[in-house]
Amino acid sequence: MKQTIGLLTKQSWSLQSPNGNIQFHVVLDGAGKLEYTVHKEGKTVLAPSPLGIVTDRESFTEGLSFTHADTQTIDEAYTLPHGKASHYVNHAHELTLFFDKNGHGLQLVCRAYNDGVAFRYQIPGEGKLLITSEPTGFVLPQETLVNVWAQKFMECYERTYDLNMPEQMDEKDYAFPMLFQVGNDAWMLLTEAAVFGDYCGSHLKVNKERARAFDLAFAPDQPGPNITQGYLATPWRAAIIGESLAAIVESVLVFHLNPPSEVEDLSWIKPGRSAWSWHPDSLSPRDHEKQKRFVDFASEMSWEYSLVDGGWDREESTTDVPELIRYAEPKGVGIWLWSHYKNLKEEEECRSKLSLWAGWGVKGVKIDFFDSDAQERIQVYDMIARVALEYKLMINYHGSTKPSGEERRWPHVMTREGILGAEYWKNDLNEGPNAAHNCTVPFTRNVVGAMDYTPVTFSRLTRTGHCHQLALSVIFESAVQNFADSIEAYTESAGKPFLQQVPAAWDQTLLLEGYPGRFVTMARRNGEDWFVGTICAAGGRTAHVSLDFLESGVAFEAEIYEEVFGPLDHYRFKHSTDITVRKESVTKQDTLHLPLKVNGGAVIRLTRAI
Repeated sequence: MKQTIGLLTKQSWSLQSPNGNIQFHVVLDGAGKLEYTVHKEGKTVLAPSPLGIVTDRESFTEGLSFTHADTQTIDEAYTLPHGKASHYVNHAHELTLFFDKNGHGLQLVCRAYNDGVAFRYQIPGEGKLLITSEPTGFVLPQETLVNVWAQKFMECYERTYDLNMPEQMDEKDYAFPMLFQVGNDAWMLLTEAAVFGDYCGSHLKVNKERARAFDLAFAPDQPGPNITQGYLATPWRAAIIGESLAAIVESVLVFHLNPPSEVEDLSWIKPGRSAWSWHPDSLSPRDHEKQKRFVDFASEMSWEYSLVDGGWDREESTTDVPELIRYAEPKGVGIWLWSHYKNLKEEEECRSKLSLWAGWGVKGVKIDFFDSDAQERIQVYDMIARVALEYKLMINYHGSTKPSGEERRWPHVMTREGILGAEYWKNDLNEGPNAAHNCTVPFTRNVVGAMDYTPVTFSRLTRTGHCHQLALSVIFESAVQNFADSIEAYTESAGKPFLQQVPAAWDQTLLLEGYPGRFVTMARRNGEDWFVGTICAAGGRTAHVSLDFLESGVAFEAEIYEEVFGPLDHYRFKHSTDITVRKESVTKQDTLHLPLKVNGGAVIRLTRAI
């Protein structure tokens, strides 16, 4: 469509989601500048926002001429061995707009999904290409009340996501993902997808010149331009959009935006639960006998793994990893090993070490302290993923950037940190992730990929109840769930049977109720069994768990783990360390009403009645 205003000619294009509810509009104005707008059912979710990319060949921010457009429908299905679901349907409408400036080409690829939009830039050509900036923006509607849950940027993404209003966001840099409540019209999560080594990781800066506007920013320690060879496709800039928070939490859009799996044989990629000795005893990785005890405990719990963390390879260590693996194997327990990324950042050394460890029989590696979004560091992630794939080693990245759906391309990347997790309760100030944080990250960080929070700590004063901690095993998704407490803490807990049964990979995920920072109730299915976790912060509440997701005409046994209430606990700020367990028969017509204390929780296991 062309619209002439005086001497200026404006061109525009529109793209709709398959169900028609989301509209993505692109405009090329008379000066050759691009901008886009996003609507949901006619309501503005993103107001006119700038598009552009600057390279050493050309600045594609103005003076663009439209040449032609291509459209296609994406309709594919795939499976992944872990995550919030097992089966994925990637259905979208795609529009590619081709532009020229002084003989240099730019392609803008736009996608509209039923639960969001995404776009990326592509630059054809050969030889070296330097990308100096990407002046892309995200502008919120001016007339609508907007709430924001945003994390102040730091390289390891280990901060809280705090409630704010756009007008009051005074920090310079904020991290992806960022959650918005746009009036009563929509929820939106901004993030990026498919971040690989031909680009750095990005985040958002508050635009000081334009109200309610955020600008895309490269990694703060990126020393210069992004440098690529040949054809460039940038990471996707994505907005997950829905009228309810369930649309955000249940979305798998970031996985759709990634390349298909490069792993043909998935048989060695096994999600699971892991014992982890470092949290209760930081020196234990150096002690062979202690590591054997954690292997024994993992076997007793029917957990698949035990993680040997930092210190195992020190000179004073008695831990003999090959011997530990021989000890663990007949018990059905696989061993993971920790390494600093600096010991693997050179490919030759990485190949040597991973080859050695794989030869010992190690199942996976936890690689720590990346602490950067720079292109050079993203390339190290990619290299390690490729080498680990050769040796059939699973990966857990720590001190890491946030995920961007890479698990689809490399499903042996099981989880990563990039989260303010339970380890912070070990500090001298006894200050760590509180209940409000736990009630926020299911709507932010965990939406975009697996999260190694290392949950379920009973023995430390986390200012949350034991049922709250137990529920994190369901609410927080991680393909390898590293349970953080001691053998004694789990052995003494009435929640032990639940931890023996709760899986780490899911066929289906549902948000039943929730609001960021206040409460969340989630149901996840593994096979025919359902697991429900509910937690709250602040004043306590009654969780209303509708079971209408259960199969019709089938009775289920609900095994309910809940807090113990005393006569005055309805108003006292007192966390419950006691757990009671009861069973009742339920069907899809039932709703369970579970009282929760301040910062409390409950869990339910639902199995078909025999």
